[in-house]
Amino acid sequence: DNGQANVDLDENLHSRQLAVYGREAMRRMAGANVLVAGANGTGVEIAKNVILAGVRALTIHDTKNVETRDLSAQFYLTEEDVGQNRAEACRDKLQELNNAVAVSASSAELSAE
Repeated sequence: DNGQANVDLDENLHSRQLAVYGREAMRRMAGANVLVAGANGTGVEIAKNVILAGVRALTIHDTKNVETRDLSAQFYLTEEDVGQNRAEACRDKLQELNNAVAVSASSAELSAE
């Protein structure tokens, strides 16, 4: 079940997605926990879209720290973020997109477990 059957959809908030994906797909997405590996420009764009789609939770993962060159590709980073972990640096801004989605950051090494 994964908690998907009991998900209440906010039809006003997700009216566009409901029209495209349908009710069953939206229920599955609302119960999903998503990992996005890589907080570079592409990874953060994917994370943004997944958060806006309304999943249950999203973890943004990256082991690298922000470098000056990241500022041109990743729009949630600022000069003050240089030297910080990329996932940690953008987590709060990603969370602001949809408070109904639990957004977390991880900088741990990924393993098969």
